[in-house]
Amino acid sequence: MSTPLGGVVTPPTFKMAFFSGVLRSSAASHILSNTLVFEAFLFAYLTAALWMQNINIYKTNLHLIDYNLLLFIVLLLSRRLVWAGFQGIQGRVKFLGLNSRYWFVSGIVVSLVAWVVRELLQRASVFNLLFLFYPVLLYLSLFGFTLDPRQYREKFAPPRRFLDHVTTTRYGSHFSSTNILLLPVSPETIRQEVNVLISDLIVRLKQLLFNSLLCAYYVGFIPIQFTPNHVYFDKWWSIELCFFIWANSFVILSCLLLPPNYCQILHHCALNLGCWVRCNNVEKPQQWSADKKWPFDAVVEFNNECFKGEGPQNVAIPCDSSQECFYLLFNSRLHIISWLLAMQCVVVLFEMVVLLRVVHWYQTLSISVFLLFNYFILHRLLYNRLIHGKILKKLQ
Repeated sequence: MSTPLGGVVTPPTFKMAFFSGVLRSSAASHILSNTLVFEAFLFAYLTAALWMQNINIYKTNLHLIDYNLLLFIVLLLSRRLVWAGFQGIQGRVKFLGLNSRYWFVSGIVVSLVAWVVRELLQRASVFNLLFLFYPVLLYLSLFGFTLDPRQYREKFAPPRRFLDHVTTTRYGSHFSSTNILLLPVSPETIRQEVNVLISDLIVRLKQLLFNSLLCAYYVGFIPIQFTPNHVYFDKWWSIELCFFIWANSFVILSCLLLPPNYCQILHHCALNLGCWVRCNNVEKPQQWSADKKWPFDAVVEFNNECFKGEGPQNVAIPCDSSQECFYLLFNSRLHIISWLLAMQCVVVLFEMVVLLRVVHWYQTLSISVFLLFNYFILHRLLYNRLIHGKILKKLQ
């Protein structure tokens, strides 16, 4: 069925009609390889940062480094890269089943970790070893007893299945901010989709905060905690490195967990949702109805208050703060990219100022290595911002 604007609208064959135009990408392997590249880049950055922290502590006395602790941290940091590589070759290796490959890889990693922990028990104190496993308690408090934080129970099964494939799908080229509003979707379905997207976004933000803090904890703090008492080093500089590690890890993981195609889905759903703002009393406003799509600047009455529609269409519930925040955050597809770009620019400028002020060779080396990785992140964010800005101008 064609629309007046030339777009193509698919019939509402099931409850998730809003996502019926989503097409599976023919370049799924390319997207998967991008995920693997992201994980490899993050692992390389964290490994380099770990070495910089140890050089800051031990200087040229590299024989004092506890290499068992170093191996434990590297194994922990490589878990995401190993799992991404395992998913990348999934379906290519035919001589083993999926469960067999999973348990085989898990067995190797667990065996290596157990051997390293046994070596650490012979040298480190029990108090220090408790610091190694403290994040496990934080993980359980955030995600519960699950290895995959994304696996949470949701009432609406079709949206959940869609979000499981969000990194391997994309909108067709005929979708834009204008004709997306012409899709035959009921207001109740749109609100359900928004609730599912909000739940999924909260889980992603939890993953983002937890993993970025985990990187700073193991790469920055643990080497400080396990430093022998007879070794003297600049603690304030080490703490400053912990901040840089967290900030850079936060931006890298944000690019991975909040990719442009995911932000595009949030943006399109925000356009369908709309937003209400309170206004002065208007004579004879219409009574708000949950089954009606309200146009821009429509004035309605809800709970004895007057509201005016701010979106292209408005099906949100007035006074619902979560839906209002969702619209304000994603009514533009450039918000997330712009915020990440601004944060990365601040970090790079701060590191450049620090580089001009440091006097010791190990400080210069640490900041130089961090800037090398930060320039790559900054280039990628700036490229995405320019490309999506041009696309948005053409759509408008």
